[in-house]
Amino acid sequence: MKKHSVGAVLIVLALSSCGTADLAVAADDPALLEAVLEDVRVGWEQGDGTPFYSHFLDWEGARYFEGGGENLGLQDLVENHVAPEAELGLRLGFSNIQTHFEGGFAWAIVDTDIQLTTSDGRDIHNQGHGTYLFRWIDGEWKVVHTQSASRPVRTTDEGSD
Repeated sequence: MKKHSVGAVLIVLALSSCGTADLAVAADDPALLEAVLEDVRVGWEQGDGTPFYSHFLDWEGARYFEGGGENLGLQDLVENHVAPEAELGLRLGFSNIQTHFEGGFAWAIVDTDIQLTTSDGRDIHNQGHGTYLFRWIDGEWKVVHTQSASRPVRTTDEGSD
């Protein structure tokens, strides 16, 4: 009987350490967050909500702040922000990605470059910064909140008389 009890305890310990080891690997690997960000970036450009529904945690009360606007919930973000901007030929760049981890919580800070042409023909070129907050859930990083801000890129010709 003792052999079975010891064996059962060892199996439980091995299984319970898998979750901890899995989290430790994720915490040490910025590439996992960077892969999520790249999927989301491409989703923005293509107007494809799939990466958002896959990588974002859709929770009651979720709010996403993009360029001074607010989206209430994931569906609102995809339908009223992502899809319309892709229709305007959005080109989105993320650079200078900095990732930070604290156990099951992480965040990434990115520099953004945003270009599109509005429906009335105005060319927009903004640069700024974004923050993505993540939680480790069921073996993967899920975005729980975003915030970004940008402003127009000034050329040397602007404002000179």
